[in-house]
Amino acid sequence: MSQRRLRAGFATLALASASGLALVTGVAAQQAPLPRPSLNLYGTTGLIDMPSAQAQPDGQVSIGYSQFSETSRRNFTFQILPRLSGTLRYSTIKNWGQTNDEGIYDPSYDLYDRSFDLQFQLLDEDAKGWRPAVAIGLRDFLGTGVYSGEYIVASKTVANDFTLTGGVGWGRLSGVGGFKNPFCALSSSFCERDNDFGEGGKVAFGTFFHGEDAALFGGVEWRTPIENLTLKAEYSSDAYNREQQSSASTFERKSPFNFGAEYRWREGVTIGGYYMYGDAIGFNINLSGNPNKPLTPQDLGTGPLPVNARQPNAPTGTAWASDPATRDQLALALSEVLKAEGMRLEEMKVAPTVVDVVVTNLRFNEEPQAIGRTARVLSAGMPASVETFRVTMMQDDLVTTTTTIDRSDFEGQVDRPGATLKSWDSIGLQGAIPSLGPTAWVRDAYPSLDWSLVPAPYLVLLTPNDPIKLGVNIDLGFRLEMAPGLSATANVSQPFINVPDDPGPSETNLPPVRSDAPRYYSGYAPKLTQLTADYLFKLDRDLYGRASVGLIERMFGGVSGEILWKPAEQSWGVGAELNWVAQRDFDDAFGFGYYDYNVVMGLASVYWETGYYGLETQFSAGRYLAGDWGGTVNLTRRFANGWAVGAYFTLTDVTSEDFGEGSFDKGVTLEIPFRWTVPFETKTNNSIGLTSVSRDGGANLDVSNRLYPIVRDYDRYHLRQSWGTFWQ
Repeated sequence: MSQRRLRAGFATLALASASGLALVTGVAAQQAPLPRPSLNLYGTTGLIDMPSAQAQPDGQVSIGYSQFSETSRRNFTFQILPRLSGTLRYSTIKNWGQTNDEGIYDPSYDLYDRSFDLQFQLLDEDAKGWRPAVAIGLRDFLGTGVYSGEYIVASKTVANDFTLTGGVGWGRLSGVGGFKNPFCALSSSFCERDNDFGEGGKVAFGTFFHGEDAALFGGVEWRTPIENLTLKAEYSSDAYNREQQSSASTFERKSPFNFGAEYRWREGVTIGGYYMYGDAIGFNINLSGNPNKPLTPQDLGTGPLPVNARQPNAPTGTAWASDPATRDQLALALSEVLKAEGMRLEEMKVAPTVVDVVVTNLRFNEEPQAIGRTARVLSAGMPASVETFRVTMMQDDLVTTTTTIDRSDFEGQVDRPGATLKSWDSIGLQGAIPSLGPTAWVRDAYPSLDWSLVPAPYLVLLTPNDPIKLGVNIDLGFRLEMAPGLSATANVSQPFINVPDDPGPSETNLPPVRSDAPRYYSGYAPKLTQLTADYLFKLDRDLYGRASVGLIERMFGGVSGEILWKPAEQSWGVGAELNWVAQRDFDDAFGFGYYDYNVVMGLASVYWETGYYGLETQFSAGRYLAGDWGGTVNLTRRFANGWAVGAYFTLTDVTSEDFGEGSFDKGVTLEIPFRWTVPFETKTNNSIGLTSVSRDGGANLDVSNRLYPIVRDYDRYHLRQSWGTFWQ
C-alpha cells in the first residue's frame, strides 16, 4: 500500500472516530423534526459524491441534474417504500477515450452511460436516542459497470443541525485508502471483481461486495442559522481513475475532499455549488415533489349538496314508479343536477323502492367522491319510497362497478363521527350488469362528436448520442360516438417545437419496430397518428371486451382484440390480447409498403393489487412486435390521489447481443394527476415514460384504450383507498 493511500486511510479513520465521539456527546439535544434529507450528485440521498443512510419521505420523487469538470448526470429518484429507494441515471463523461471497431483509439470519445441504483435502509434513526440510520446500497448494478459499487453507511443527526455520515465502500467506492476486503475471509472469490458488463442491463450478482479492497468514506453537513442554507464537507473514496486515463481529459483528482453549499429555494427546488477533488467546480439542481403534498390547495371548488333526511310523515306512495312521464321528468331533473356537479347521467331505472343510475364522472379525480355526490343528488330528488340507491360508474363507455347504498344508512351517517368507515362497511359492491334493460331511461346521446386541441410535449430520454430530447406537438383529436360502446377516433399531430430531422434507418438485427421511431417524429408535415374504430363491451358482470381496427398507433395499423376478467370484489384479474398489425410507412399516412412487415402478436396478463403500500403488479407473457417470445414484469406504486410510479422489464428470446445496448427492454413510468397541480377538480393525468433506449426486442403495441386501465379504479381495493372522499 502506498504512503498516499495509507495517509488517506488514516484520515478516513480519524473522520469516522470524530463522528463516533460526536454521537456520544451530542445526541441528547436532537429533538425537533428534521428537514427533508438532501440529494448528492448521483441523485441519491447523500453528501456531495458519497451516499448517506437517510431516506427521503415516503413516495418522494426527484429529478436532478449535476455537473463537475467533464462529468454530468441526469437523475430520477423515487422513494419506492419508506425504506427502499431507486435511482435511474444517465451520465455523460467527456473525453472518456475509447478504441473504435477499426482499432483506432479516440481520446476525445464521450461516454453516454446508463445506470440504476437501489438503497435499502436497514435501521432508521432514533431521533431521541443513540441509534443512527444504517443503509446498504447497490450503485450501477444494472448498467455497464462504470459506476459499479456497493456500500454500507450510517448517518446520525446531532445537536439538530449537524448530520454525520460514515461508511464502507466496495468497487468504485474503494479506490482511495483501501484495506483488504473483509469478505475475502469468507471466500477467495470475493477478492476478484469484474466491472466490464459489456452492453449493460444485466444484474451483476457476481460483483456485489467483491474486489481486493474496501475503503472508508464519510462527511458532515451543517444546517446553518441562515434559513435553508446547508454546508457540506466529505471525504470521498472514489479515485476517478478511469476519467483521468485519456490524454484529452482535463480533470485531475488532486484531493479526496469535497466541499459545498446548498440552498433550498423552496420545498421542491434545491440548488448546490461545490469545490470538487481539489480541481473542479460543480453544481447540482434538484426538483422534488411528493404525491402526498399537492402543489396547490385541494379544498377549492363547490361543496356537496346537503343531505336532508326524509321526514317521518313524508308521503311514501309508489304510483309514480309506474308512470313513464314521471320517470322521464325525474331523469331529466336528475341529469341537470348531476351535470352541475360535473357528472353525466347515462341511464336510469326506477322501481317503487329502488333506483338504478349509470353515471359518468367527468370531474372528480377520486371515484368515491363522484359516488358520494351522486348519492346526495338521489337523496335530495328521489321520492320518499325509494330506500335503495344503486350507483353504477361508467368509464369510456364501459359500465364498471355498482355500489349499493342504503338510503336510511346514508342519511343517518352524514356528518357523524366515523362516517367514512361506517359508510364503507354498509355499502354493497359488485360488477355492473351490461345494461339496465329496455325499460330504463337512456340518454339521447348518439351520434355525438367531441374534439380537442392540445399541446403534446414528448420527452425522449437516454438515446445513444443525445441524452435528452424535448419536443412539442400540437394534437388535434376527434371522437365520434355512434352507439353504446361503439366509437371512431382520429388524432392528427402537428410538429411544433424542436422537430428532428429524419435520422435514416437504424442498424438492427431485428425488424425495426421501435428503433426506427425517430423517423416517425421527423419533419414538419402533420401526421395522422391514430384512426380507429373501437367497440368496448361487457359480456357479464366481470367480463369485459374490446375490438379495434385501423391505424392503431403511430407506427402500426391492423386489428386488435382484448378480453379481461376483473371481478369487482377481487384484487386480481386476468386478461388476454391478440393483434394482427403491419408496420406503417413513416412518410405516408396510409402506406404499409416501405417496411413490408406484419406480425401476429399478443400477450396474456395477470394483474394483482398486493394491498401493500399501493403496490400493483402485472405479469405478461406472449409474442411481441418483433416476433420474439417472452414476458414482462411491471411493478407500480399507485397512490390514492392518482399518482403512480412504476418500473418494468421485459425478457424475450432475443439475445443481449441482438438486442443491443441495455441487453433487454426496461424503463420507468410516471403518472401525475393534473388535479395535483391545479386548484380545481379534473380527471386529466400527465404520463411520462423513461426508457433506456428505443430497441426492438420486447416491444409492445401502443393501444390507447386497453381495458385494465379503464376499469382498474372501480374495484373494492381502489375504491377503499380513497373512500374518505365519499363525503366530500
